[in-house]
Order: sequence, then C-alpha cells, then structure tokens
Amino acid sequence: MNQPIEQNGFNSLKIYEFILRNLKPLIIIAIAAFIVSLIIAFILPSKFRATVVLFPATSESVSKSLLSDNQQTKGLLNFGTSEEVEQFLQVLYSDEIRKKITAKYDLFKHYKIDTASNYPYTQLRKRFENNVSFRKTEFLSIEIEVFDKDPITCANIANDIADFADSTINNMQHERAFKAYSLVEKEYLSASNYLDFIQDSLTKLRELGIFNYEAQSEVFSDAYAIAIAKGNKEGIRDLEEKFKILAKYGGAYQNFNEMVTNENLRLSQLKQKLAEAKIDAEQNIPHKFVVSRAEVPEKEYYPIRWMIVFSGVLSALFFGLMILAFAELLKKKRHSSH
Repeated sequence: MNQPIEQNGFNSLKIYEFILRNLKPLIIIAIAAFIVSLIIAFILPSKFRATVVLFPATSESVSKSLLSDNQQTKGLLNFGTSEEVEQFLQVLYSDEIRKKITAKYDLFKHYKIDTASNYPYTQLRKRFENNVSFRKTEFLSIEIEVFDKDPITCANIANDIADFADSTINNMQHERAFKAYSLVEKEYLSASNYLDFIQDSLTKLRELGIFNYEAQSEVFSDAYAIAIAKGNKEGIRDLEEKFKILAKYGGAYQNFNEMVTNENLRLSQLKQKLAEAKIDAEQNIPHKFVVSRAEVPEKEYYPIRWMIVFSGVLSALFFGLMILAFAELLKKKRHSSH
C-alpha cells in the first residue's frame, strides 16, 4: 500500500520536498493573493447590523380588556400567542411599512437606485429585502434585523420599523372601529329618540289622569262602591267618567310603561356598547413589548476583512500547489516517455 503512495508523491516527506522546490513561486502566489485579497477586502462596502427584539402583545381589544366583566379575557399585559406572532410578522412584511421607511429615509437615493431606470420599485424591493429581515424566535418573540452602510441609519431604520408596526396596526383597527362606532352611535340615538317618544306619550296620558292603571282601578272601584252606597249621584258620575278614561287609555298606559322599562334596558346596553366602541375607535396603544431597541453599532458586521485576506491567501496557495503539482506530474510523464 505504501509503494503507490510513494510513487504518487503524497506522503509528508514528498510534500515537504515539493514545497521546498516550489517555495519561490508559492511565495509569489501568496504575496499576489495577499495584495489582491487586501484590495478586495477594502473595496467591499462596509455593512453595519442593528437588531430589535420584541414580543407582540395580545390582539384583544382595549374595551374588552377594560370594560368586560368576563374573567376569561386575556388582558392587555399578556404576550401574544403563536398565531398573533404570525399576524405581527405579516404586518412587518407589509407594503405599508416599506413605503413609510422608503419615504422617511429616501431609500431610492440611499440605495442609489435611478428612478428613471427600468423597474426601480422592483430594485428597491430586492435591496430592502436583502437588507431587512424578520424572524420568529423559539421564545415567540420577533427579531428585526437591519443591515446598512451607515450605522446610525441602520439603528434608526430598525427602531422605526418596530414603531411603524404599531401605527400600521392601529390604522387598520381604527378604520374598522370607527365604522362600528358609527353604527352603534346611530342605533343608540335611534333608541334614545324612541324612548323620548314613549316618555312623551306617557306624559300626555298622565295629563289625562292616568298614573297607575291597576292601582287607580282598585281605588276607583272602592270609591264607586262607597258612592253607590251613599247615593252620591255626582260622585258616581264623576267616577264613571274616570272609568271611561281609564278603560280607554289604561291599556295603552300599561303598554307604554312596559316599553319604557324595556327600552331603558336596551338603551343601557347600547350605551355600554357605545362606550366600548368609542374606546376601540380612539385607542392608540402599543401592540408590542420591546425587549431591546436597536443601538448604533460600534463596528461593521461585514465584511470581516482579515478573514477575506486569510481565506484568499489560503485558497490561492491551495490552488497554486495543485497547479504546480499537476505541472510537475506532466513534466515527469514527458521525461519517462522519452
């Protein structure tokens, strides 16, 4: 087994002798690779990295958490579930946030994209996606990662993305909540006007002398019996008139009275709904718990220049050895054939 290895020149001694024989070209290759790698390392643009780590909050409405008597509500201070983390990620990936960042930092100019070129928005999207990423961690938090050539801009974009997520969610919820509030307000005003109408009707019936149908019927009946017993004809006529009014409007009074009770209950429920809808329409609370905000990075994240130089020199030496070995092998074969 050792003889073929010896013949092929791949044992350690042969390799050492081979390197000594080709030391000069290898040194030239190493120097050339070092210079080229160094140039490349310093030509490559610097990129800084900033991150924000946050936990999405529960998506439960403010009114439900604050005004509801339900003990099973999740509460505003709880972290979001896995589903709510996914929903928050979808917001982060939205065009709305990218547009806000683009406008604030003039990304077309910042990324040096010619707006008159073909497909500038496609170029912008690709650059943005290459420099900005979001991921869900194993702890159900979200990491926002931003790369940029400027360290201050890098940190600011990361923090603004987290903040814009709040405003984006609030805008979506407000649009829906204001419509709900308008509907509940309309129903509340309608119920209030209807209750006023019933109250006015009861007032007119009271002006006719009807206050309590059952109680008045009982009192009038007792008084009528006494008047008959005493032979009080004037009293009998007066009570008969009252009986006629009571008989004519008493039923309506009872109906209106029951309607007032029902409408008051309905109005109370609508008032509660209106208060909840108003809170949801006007609320502007954070939808996240920020664990760590992005800070201005002190040193560049990429490229690692010494690694580029080191790997460049190492790769050049490896390929140089392979080429020199192959050249020497061809040379030996030519000599052996002669």
